[in-house]
This record gives sequence, structure tokens and C-alpha cells, in this order.
Amino acid sequence: MHHDKTILKHPLSVRIFHYLLILSFLPLAVTGVILYFKPLSESAMNLTMQIHVVCGVVLTIDAVAFFLIGFNRVVLFIKRVFYVSMNDVKWFAVLGGYPQKILLRQKVAVPPMGKYNSGQKLFGICVLIGGTVLIFSGWVLWAFPHLAPREAVAMMGTLHTFFAWVLTLFLLVHLFLGIYMFEDFKSMILHGKIPYEEAREMSPLWVEKELIPISENKS
Repeated sequence: MHHDKTILKHPLSVRIFHYLLILSFLPLAVTGVILYFKPLSESAMNLTMQIHVVCGVVLTIDAVAFFLIGFNRVVLFIKRVFYVSMNDVKWFAVLGGYPQKILLRQKVAVPPMGKYNSGQKLFGICVLIGGTVLIFSGWVLWAFPHLAPREAVAMMGTLHTFFAWVLTLFLLVHLFLGIYMFEDFKSMILHGKIPYEEAREMSPLWVEKELIPISENKS
């Protein structure tokens, strides 16, 4: 009876946050790589730095605004991504079955997942920790380099570079798998909804433990 039903997975507030995250972090990643390798002229490098700073400000405003406005969702997201079970270990043992599906056209058994699979949870942890470090260290390096001790500034620079590379490499995988899972990609970019049957297949624990009890309470 659920074949034609859809489920709201990404509310409007989350989608707006994601839009601004895309508009800010993608150019941050590109300009960050350029600033790291310095392949351009001095004037072009200065312009690259200005773009990097502006996008960093946008990213900061986006993150702080969502933290304040959507605090309950942030707390729930943190609970979900930091919850670890044996299913996560089993998921990583087969990498979610993606290499088999993509490279060998074979389907393997994958342990049941919640709203986010184990790979998405790992990416979420990296975004939470790495994004916080990037924002904080970026402001220290840009706005307050003369107020902090030299050793602290050097450490901020090292942390900024490390987490920037981690998130940039993770982003490439995230984009590829996001497009590969096209229904979820459309959901995050467009309407926020996914088919019920897909939710039941990809996130059975989320459907059974969270969505069905809510539906029963409403009926």
C-alpha cells in the first residue's frame, strides 16, 4: 500500500543550509587548492584569497545560523552520526556494497541502516569536526594572526590545511555517491522527499523505528 507514497527526508531548513554549504564550500575547496599550490600570478592569487575569505564568511554565517535556528536538528544529527553499532562494522567490511554494485554489477548483503548509512555517518563526523576546525582556524589566520601566539598560529595553519584536504577528498566521494544515489540527490536538491520503498530498502531501521511509530501515533 506504500508503493506510491513518499517520505520527507530533508526539510526545507536543511535544504537551505545545504544550498549555502554548496555555494560556499565548493569555491572554498577550489580556491584552497589554488592557494596551496600557488600556480597563478600574484594578482590572481590575491583575488583567489579574497574569494576564499568571502566564501569563508558565508560558510560561517550559514553554520552559525543553522546551529541557532535548527538546534534540535543539529542535536539529533549528532546523536545519529555518533551512534555506532556492529552494523556499522559490517557495513564498512563490504563498504556498503558500492564497489560490488558499481564495479562488478553484483549485489551483496548489507546490514540494515538508520536514516544515514555508516559512510554518511563518517562523513557527517568529519564535517562536524573538520568544519568547526576550519571555521575557527580560518578566522584566527585571517582576522587575528597578530593577536595569537606564533606557535598557535602555526598550529592553526597546519590544522586548517589538514582538515581542508580531508574534507575536499571526502567531498569528491560524497558528490560521486550522491549522484549515484540519484533519488536521494534529487531529494536534497529539490523537494526533500524520497519514495517510501527506497527508504525501506536503504534505511529500514529509520523507517521501522522512527517513521512507523509516528504514523501509528497519528492514526
